[in-house]
Amino acid sequence: MITLTDRVVLFDIDGTLISSYKSERDERLRYVDAIRDVTGKIPIVNPSRFAGMVDPQICRIILTETGISEPELENVLPRVLSRMALAYCRTRKEVILNRGVKDLLELLHYSTEHVVGTVTGNIRTIAVKKLNAAGIARYFKEGFYADNYLDRNRLVGDAVRSCVSKYSLTSTKDVIIVGDTPLDVKAASAAHATSIGVASGVYSTKVLATSGATYTFQDLTLTDDLLASLSVDTSHIC
Repeated sequence: MITLTDRVVLFDIDGTLISSYKSERDERLRYVDAIRDVTGKIPIVNPSRFAGMVDPQICRIILTETGISEPELENVLPRVLSRMALAYCRTRKEVILNRGVKDLLELLHYSTEHVVGTVTGNIRTIAVKKLNAAGIARYFKEGFYADNYLDRNRLVGDAVRSCVSKYSLTSTKDVIIVGDTPLDVKAASAAHATSIGVASGVYSTKVLATSGATYTFQDLTLTDDLLASLSVDTSHIC
């Protein structure tokens, strides 16, 4: 039975929940190792260049740049994505939460009016491993992953529609997308959801606001303004 709720808050992972600066080496290696293992080629990967994109989309770009032809991509891409999970498992991970994340998740976890989830450009296996490594997997009731998507708009659009239907929300605006890139913000806008842009990644609050974010914050430190943007009534928190 689905419990009625007022808001669903969907967080991006990289750059939003966890530090993209600390994990950049891990991100680079999982692409490099997977592509090398499948194709024998060693690509040049700069993770910040792909901020806000989804794993299958990023892999297609990198594979094309390493000389994989369009006909070959259909065969190679699924193998690379599968191999990425193994590559990520064998790397030494440095997963560090961004400022304010743990306190905010704890607060939302006990709210009777919110459901917390993720909508991430990572494929499911890697996303789950990151959340577990960061010690925050228990906070998320919903998860929307990039396994079958080549762009963020479709991923976020499907996530928003799913949440509206599942939780009988009044409006798509009752789904709040929290992300650190213009692509997160634009995908939320395309889905007619509320967006919170957080300047904890490579983009400033000014850039996120220009991209159309409903609200912008420097980080996820608990403030009255942040709680108001999430429609959190602290008197209802257990």
